[in-house]
Amino acid sequence: MIIDTTGEDRGKPEVIGEVDFSSALTTVHPKAIYIHQGQQYHVEHLDFDKRKAYVKPVNVDYYTDAIRYTQVRVLEVAEEETIAGPAARAHGDVLVRSQVVGFKKIKFFTNENVGSGKLELPENEMHTTSFWLTLGHSMLADLPFSLSERQNGIFGLLYALGSMATLLMMCDRRDLGTAVCERPPSAASEIKWEDFATAPSAGSDIKEFFEPNLYIYDAYPGGIGISEPLYESCDTLLNRTLELIGGCSCENGCPSCVGPTADRSERTKEVALEILGRLCGNTEFLQARTEETAQTLAGIPLHADNPVSPSRQSRGDRRRRR
Repeated sequence: MIIDTTGEDRGKPEVIGEVDFSSALTTVHPKAIYIHQGQQYHVEHLDFDKRKAYVKPVNVDYYTDAIRYTQVRVLEVAEEETIAGPAARAHGDVLVRSQVVGFKKIKFFTNENVGSGKLELPENEMHTTSFWLTLGHSMLADLPFSLSERQNGIFGLLYALGSMATLLMMCDRRDLGTAVCERPPSAASEIKWEDFATAPSAGSDIKEFFEPNLYIYDAYPGGIGISEPLYESCDTLLNRTLELIGGCSCENGCPSCVGPTADRSERTKEVALEILGRLCGNTEFLQARTEETAQTLAGIPLHADNPVSPSRQSRGDRRRRR
């Protein structure tokens, strides 16, 4: 319940709206900007126990975007299969833990980050179903990119997979959640994602076995029946995502393919394409990518007679059609 406290001095606070429980932590957290019927409200206080948010009308040139940390733990695997890569696909029951740890202030029209803040809100748990891909360590180790570039590429790939999954399942984007978590080499081992972005030290065995899981889970308790169809249409999902990213006219990534790249590496799109090419078993694509990378490193310009990546071909075709 969202309460406007403007008339509190007159003893007439007004209830202006409601939000569902799962969305409250991201939309009406303390210091959030809540928009109702075109009017901006600043959240003064969130009473989590009584399920009430107290707001006051304001006029500012920014909105807020919650920063949420999500962790997924597999409870039961329903089906699992090895695919090209090497990698694996699976679906089953999972436990999703999420917590809002902060927020960003984003300026209207320019999308500039004009501020941020930290939050300490309760952790939320949800038992649901999920589809996930496990990227093999040997495939990641063979990628010709730095560790941080691989990390950014994996997040960009998951962004594109989530967009395509929404289209294939004909659902709303908010019906699906996404997360990248680690798959420890054994149940007793616990490693962190940050370990993957750090060069392994001598004698470090756990980091050598790091294999990330890319989760696309049903964003409702108990699931809504999306994970199993995603598992069954995995090949279609991967190939369509490859076409989506490869056919995008941007150079380094954009919200239409691998997501905003302002806070990521400029090679996010390139890494995502490389991983997808291996997952799809597209040998022609991989050969073209390898030759293009070699030419770029050697300083040789790409001409019409040289092999080019699908993304460059698409951009060239668009220019010629125009």
